[in-house]
Amino acid sequence: MARRSDHTREELTELALSSAEELLNIKPASELSTRQIATKMGYTVGTLYQIFKNLPDLLLHVNARTLKRLYNDCLKLDIKQHSAEQNILAYANLYLEFAHTHQGLWTLIFDNKVLGDEALPDWYLLQVNALFSLIEQQLRQINPRSSEQQITQVSRVLWSSVHGICTLSINNNLFVQSACSSQELIASLVQNFLKGWTQG
Repeated sequence: MARRSDHTREELTELALSSAEELLNIKPASELSTRQIATKMGYTVGTLYQIFKNLPDLLLHVNARTLKRLYNDCLKLDIKQHSAEQNILAYANLYLEFAHTHQGLWTLIFDNKVLGDEALPDWYLLQVNALFSLIEQQLRQINPRSSEQQITQVSRVLWSSVHGICTLSINNNLFVQSACSSQELIASLVQNFLKGWTQG
């Protein structure tokens, strides 16, 4: 077992979060414990509790890293030469791919049973809003006369629908594999949603 002094607090935080992420690749969050994370780190559970209040606190920090990763992946997309609708579709397809490739991390973001009932802290909500801001920027280009309240609402409604397709897709509950792919469903959703919004 490593000693507390072997790493700085920042290094221990990184070690704890990366250990939790690795474990989430092979098991659901409901089966994860602080003891498993500490063991993977090579430290005692006591050391873990010197960094995080509890397991939900640790997992919330994992989620924040996942959201930041999604945000940075979106920023890497080459969207300058494309329409706003194409850019939103690119974000949606990236979201779908991430859900399939990193299912444990993606599912944890929405696992309220594991995260607990405490109100989300401001630093976490800032990361959530940063992701939505990317969608909102594109929506403003599509319908510049919309108010900020309308843009906020539309971004949430649209992404809730995208999220629904992703959820059904990773759980193999779409029942349309022979008819169309998840990507085609998302393309149809985005196209028809935006068409209805701008014409409504």
